[in-house]
Amino acid sequence: MLRISLFLGCFFCGLLTFGQQVPIGQWRTHLPYNSVVSIDAGDQEIYCGTKGGIFTLDKTAGELKKLSTIDGLAEINVATLAFNATTNQLMVAYENSNIDLLSGDKIYHLTDIFDKTGLGNKRINAITFKNELAYLSCGFGIVVYDLLKREVKDTYFIGNGGSNLEIYKIAIEQQNIFATTADGLYQASLNNPLLADFNSWTKHGVSQSYPGGISTSIASFDGFIYGVFGNSIYKFKDTGWQLTQIFGTDVKSLRVSENKLLTIAPFRIISYDVNENISKNIQNTANFSSANDVILDQDQSVLIADGKKGLVKTMNGTSFSNILPNGPNTIAVKELKYLDGKIILSPGAITETFAPTFNNDGFSVFENEGWTSFSSTNIPAFAPIRDVVTATEDISNQKKYLGSYFNGLVEFSADQSLKIYNQNNSSLQTTIGDPASIRVNGVVLDKENNLWVSQYGVTQPLSVKSASGQWTAFGFPDVLINPFTEVSGLLIDQNNNKWLKLRNSGIIVFNGTKYKKLGFTTNDGGIPGSNVNALILDKENAVWVGTNKGVAIFYDTENIFSGLNADIPNVVEGGFLRPLLSAENINCIAVDGANRKWIGTDNGVWLFSADGTKQILFFNKDNSPLLSNKVVTITIDSQSGEVFFGTGAGIISYKGDATEPVNKMNKITVYPNPVRPGFNGTIGIKGLSEKANVKITDINGVLVYETISNGGEATWNGKNFSGEEASSGIYLVLIVNPDGTDTAVSKILIVR
Repeated sequence: MLRISLFLGCFFCGLLTFGQQVPIGQWRTHLPYNSVVSIDAGDQEIYCGTKGGIFTLDKTAGELKKLSTIDGLAEINVATLAFNATTNQLMVAYENSNIDLLSGDKIYHLTDIFDKTGLGNKRINAITFKNELAYLSCGFGIVVYDLLKREVKDTYFIGNGGSNLEIYKIAIEQQNIFATTADGLYQASLNNPLLADFNSWTKHGVSQSYPGGISTSIASFDGFIYGVFGNSIYKFKDTGWQLTQIFGTDVKSLRVSENKLLTIAPFRIISYDVNENISKNIQNTANFSSANDVILDQDQSVLIADGKKGLVKTMNGTSFSNILPNGPNTIAVKELKYLDGKIILSPGAITETFAPTFNNDGFSVFENEGWTSFSSTNIPAFAPIRDVVTATEDISNQKKYLGSYFNGLVEFSADQSLKIYNQNNSSLQTTIGDPASIRVNGVVLDKENNLWVSQYGVTQPLSVKSASGQWTAFGFPDVLINPFTEVSGLLIDQNNNKWLKLRNSGIIVFNGTKYKKLGFTTNDGGIPGSNVNALILDKENAVWVGTNKGVAIFYDTENIFSGLNADIPNVVEGGFLRPLLSAENINCIAVDGANRKWIGTDNGVWLFSADGTKQILFFNKDNSPLLSNKVVTITIDSQSGEVFFGTGAGIISYKGDATEPVNKMNKITVYPNPVRPGFNGTIGIKGLSEKANVKITDINGVLVYETISNGGEATWNGKNFSGEEASSGIYLVLIVNPDGTDTAVSKILIVR
């Protein structure tokens, strides 16, 4: 018994290093939590709604937890949230008017407003509770939800004649309901059974000593209704509105928390007691600069929902702490690129007319399971940089080269210093018609460490900075007639050919001495559609082209100058052979370790076999946690097999089952290992050669499973050939490469 226990102890110790692998098939979000728009407190947790989902802070343990579509949320872009202490439920309203109700460990989707047509502006501005009822301030009126029944109880259209009227916020005092609107402030009695009749609502005016104008926010506090009117704050009781002594300059909203009235301005939070005396005055632009919401904790600490710095906590305004989960600094994404163990996020954007958008989010890097962002927030030299849309890295010196669609080429060194290449110190040119901009849209290092740079809107759209630092520009005058309809990206194949995407006119291929244009007609390249959106090189040196009408492939790239036309892969759809995704706008393509193709479109993402003839997977918002159906960029961590999708709503990743193959199988990783009770996922075996044969036997040598690796990884569902779960025990993994010159052995422990 002692020998067996010792063996198992050593076996487990040998597996611990593999226990942190992300399981195959698991999704992970990579979202920003720095922009907190709404905050509330429950009994044990603080709830923070952000543009990237929800995170919670455990009051006792101080632990953070993220909630997203992976956890069952309907959306991630929060408009407002509120916790109902009566029902112990969290209500979350999103920017698109969808609603989630979190009750215990369940999430209920309330889609009544989202599904309803003809309402016009359906934004939900605020949530106010009265016992189990939730009063929603909407762009068209008031919606009342019964939280216990999870259904709409009533809807009030209180505008003139029962018309739509935007409600900014509701406050309830005793049995009276007050609504501040785009047309002034309205009041009604909750005891009135005819609140759906607009005639039941009284608009405040001269008889109520109404201050005039529009109140942007109201709150019920100590028997009064307080309201923000311009730079002043008034309060109302039966005798009418009267001016208070409360500081009102720049106040955008009011909040009641822990029996205090809180005024919220971008740079200042003030807390008042029932006598309107200041109990806290928090102002510090260095630690919070865009306060959206605030509450007091039970210990009277101030918790600020800041639009740039996450959850900011302070007790007295002298010391501050920023609390938020790790993530990139923005939800925006233009390009994701895997380079040498890291993912680089370029968040800039280009308009449909190929103009800059002046995004100032810098760039972010995902490495060692964490995100680090670089922008003017932490690097002042980044202040003028706009629209980083592409990036690469020189691994020899860790310099990153960032393509800015406004400033030119930015060289970012490991010491965080910057050098900008523009028309004054390189062959880059200013944009025709917009001399203030240099619109770089492609940066690629070739095998000899020459940096190639593509530009939009210039007569010489391709430049190269040699390894020695010399700059040269190239133009293609007989095929690029109009610079404003031309180069939009760059690819280099294994033959050192440069492939330039063209706006609405195909591709240019350039080998340093000669060039050729590939177009959309049969004798001109045969590319489908009318616009090239994506270029990618696969593991067999074939160039895959994504267009607005599907996919094309140039296989024989060595002979591209000999009149080669594109091949159109066909796939079986509905029993018929059809061109691959010919009805889809292809935004991006990525190649995994098994040479399979991930293809991102406006309607989701597909995984196809290496030749594109067999569909393996399809994800959209309806059948997966995918954040948005519009997938704009894909990159793959070739070592882990994790696939990163950049979407219109941020970044999410999926752990695929293919990794980069190895030349020598001297480090086999099996995960999870051990396989513990209750696990019903996929077991991964990586560190394999390409198309390695993998046999799994029990300890007696009886074969229970056999497969071929996808690139450098094989998978096992934990079942034998009969579909039965493998019983508890130790299983041997016997691996051999295709020609039998390399072998490896590993073990799997299964505990049922």
